[in-house]
Amino acid sequence: MEFRGFWAALIAVLVLGVGPGGAAAQTPVDRIDAALQNITSISRKDRVGYATAWDGNKYVQCRRLPTREMRCESAGTVLQPSLARVLNAERQTRLTALGWVLDPAFGNYVRQFPADAPTAEIAGHVLKALTEAYDAKTADLEVSTAWVVDIPCPPRNGPSQNLAGLVNDAQAMLPTAVIACSYKAPAPPLKADTTEALIALYGPTVTAEIQRLRINATRQVHVVFDSAIGYIQCMPETPPVAFYCEAQSAESWPALSAVLRPDRVTRLTAAGYAEPGRAPNYSKSYPMTMTDAAIAGEILTLLHDVYGYAGSTKLKIRTE
Repeated sequence: MEFRGFWAALIAVLVLGVGPGGAAAQTPVDRIDAALQNITSISRKDRVGYATAWDGNKYVQCRRLPTREMRCESAGTVLQPSLARVLNAERQTRLTALGWVLDPAFGNYVRQFPADAPTAEIAGHVLKALTEAYDAKTADLEVSTAWVVDIPCPPRNGPSQNLAGLVNDAQAMLPTAVIACSYKAPAPPLKADTTEALIALYGPTVTAEIQRLRINATRQVHVVFDSAIGYIQCMPETPPVAFYCEAQSAESWPALSAVLRPDRVTRLTAAGYAEPGRAPNYSKSYPMTMTDAAIAGEILTLLHDVYGYAGSTKLKIRTE
């Protein structure tokens, strides 16, 4: 056959959706079905086959159980908080209606199919979950198979990683993997939208640190209250007649120039802090006649009002 005739025949084949071997072009269900058949057919010692279909971070992963049922998991929001933008309450209801149940161990959704269920039928359910509940695009669908170490709780992609919650023992993913039988998301940070709330949250701790400085006033002690967007650090002045504190300036950390606007600097100087010059930061001496709680209250007020700290990250306290 001349090349001209070959290309004409190939174009005709592609238009008809038939491959050179005579088989019809694979649909998304066909591709998922092939992966499910693949993990069913291949047995590897001490490893379990997993078939995964995904679009971005929206995935369904399936494996054969020792009893031959097919267990499938779809992505959840516990390990993938960003997925909440897709898997909203309405879509979660839709996923449940499709037969998927929330698994509290990792926050994924699970559906188990009978051992005798045809893989093509399971593939259809997998695709339906992806497209109807996760709004996955079939044109972007990827499918793969992999064999993972056979242990009760295999490694999973960790939070903040792509395809978080996916069973995966790839070496590249192990440093951030979750290797456990369950996962509990860390508690959200305690927020303090007002000065009063911040003092209620950290007042006792900061007061105790100021008390520690008072008790050890003749020694070289200090404390840093670091909000991650600015700090205030304190130490006893010698001879011990006052507590000397510094509030971080934009001169010591240029990134603060976006935080320390003129109105905020005015609040700092109004509280009695001298401008940088003698020291690289704003500075103030608190008389020891002032109570520990009062000093702590002012420090937290300044962190809130001047640096915009509202407790979204935990206040770090560093000492000598």
